[in-house]
Amino acid sequence: MEESKLYQKLKIASKEFRSKVLSEVHDGERIIRRAGERKVIRVNKRNLETVTRAICSSRTNSLRDNFLTHIDILRKYASYCSSPKSFRTAWDTRSKQLNPYDADTICNEGGQLVPLVSGSRLFECGQQGVVLGPKKRFILGIRHSEGNYKDKLDDLGRFTYQPPCDTSGMLRYRWCQYLSKTLDLPYILLVIIWFEHKISSKITHAFMIAPAKIIDYKKDLENLNKSFHRPLKLQIIMRSEALSALHLLTALNTTDLAIETRSIMDERKAREWAYDQIHASAKGRQIKKWAKSTGKKCPGGCNREFRDMDLSTISFGHVISQDWAYAFNYLIEKIHHPDNLYLTCKSCNSSLSSNFPDRQLTDRIAESGTIGDWLRANEHHIRNIR
Repeated sequence: MEESKLYQKLKIASKEFRSKVLSEVHDGERIIRRAGERKVIRVNKRNLETVTRAICSSRTNSLRDNFLTHIDILRKYASYCSSPKSFRTAWDTRSKQLNPYDADTICNEGGQLVPLVSGSRLFECGQQGVVLGPKKRFILGIRHSEGNYKDKLDDLGRFTYQPPCDTSGMLRYRWCQYLSKTLDLPYILLVIIWFEHKISSKITHAFMIAPAKIIDYKKDLENLNKSFHRPLKLQIIMRSEALSALHLLTALNTTDLAIETRSIMDERKAREWAYDQIHASAKGRQIKKWAKSTGKKCPGGCNREFRDMDLSTISFGHVISQDWAYAFNYLIEKIHHPDNLYLTCKSCNSSLSSNFPDRQLTDRIAESGTIGDWLRANEHHIRNIR
């Protein structure tokens, strides 16, 4: 029985990361600066070996099960997540106490205030800093309280978060970055902020959480010895984006290996190259010219090369047809997404009508690539073709 893609990628990630850590990170002091303080942390090779084995285990089945549990926990907390705009407003209050005016503003902007929950790892104010997931191998969330940190949230919801002052904490930052790189999907975690907000003798604090993704990690992974103690760079995102990433991660474990699981396309790029923007425009002609110049073929029954066709005889087809989208409204939002589009000839496109492609055609589309696949791998060339 073949292992899932998630199993395979976690196996690769853990093996490569362990090797990279032990070959690149040297004994020595690391300086952590936080809220005006300067802490010196001693990194010891022997301790590093122990921590590395514990966090990125060579027992891939256990690592996969832990990761799937981690994803499931994140998905359950998604219902409590606030919008990036409301979270930014809450962050910018710069106060430990939440007054009624600020509370109303936050809620009107899509914020959800969660009361203190006894026994919760996220909705309690006694614990600060990083919240860990199953077996302490993954970062589940980070906690922010005004006055403890000097983190600045920019206009795009980006900020940095200092690492814990110990070897295992610093290692997890780089490990989560490495997972994002190997899985080719954003690493999602939760950001928690809390205020004094007394409603009763038992409800004395209010919490807000929002999903975030790890960003700008490539430089950190070039040389772990230099980056080992660096902060984590994060960006607050919409709940829908977080759920999309989590669903794709789950799909890596459950999807047939014959079906490719694609990385998430930036929403602005998806809108820019959506069907209504390319089917009769200069952008669409660029895609067709690129397909002609690279020897792409029509995936339909004719199997003709696009280089032998006029641009006017090349069409954009939908994997899931437009008629089906109108019949099932939940499809409408994604029907014109580049991942649902492929290049075909007018004749083959017309013969398909409003039906789904059969298995042979879908296999050929997957082999040739959707418009989204082409953009992920060749956007620069497509944009610059003349």
